[in-house]
Amino acid sequence: MTKEPKLPPKDDLINEFREDFEDLVEGELAVENLTANKMAFLRAWLKDDLHRAADYIRGLGGELKTLEERSGDWLLDAADPTETAWPNLMRCIKEGKPWALAGEFVGPDEELQCLGCGYRAMPPANTQITPCHRCGYGCFRQIEGGLEY
Repeated sequence: MTKEPKLPPKDDLINEFREDFEDLVEGELAVENLTANKMAFLRAWLKDDLHRAADYIRGLGGELKTLEERSGDWLLDAADPTETAWPNLMRCIKEGKPWALAGEFVGPDEELQCLGCGYRAMPPANTQITPCHRCGYGCFRQIEGGLEY
């Protein structure tokens, strides 16, 4: 014959079960609160990190533009101005656009654009045209009316 296990009275079991269940519910609520707090902290941290990253990328844009301009200048310095400007000069001649060479004199309100690098300048009236200050090339497209903004 098997002996039945000796169990505590029924009321004690119910009370013990109720206490364990209440402890379990309290623990679950504490975990939920902790998770909510951690989520709020994580959300705030990610938001701050996102703002910092956006500021960094905005600042990086200016640096990239500077690097782009420097690399363009470097490539223009390395290029033979006759190779880059000759097609532009031929286009000006074919299209009948006014052009000038270094050594000629500039008229009033006349802007010059270098055919080698695109640099624009507006020298004083009746002065001699000098080679481009940026690339040293001496062929320019004449733009009547001066600088346009």
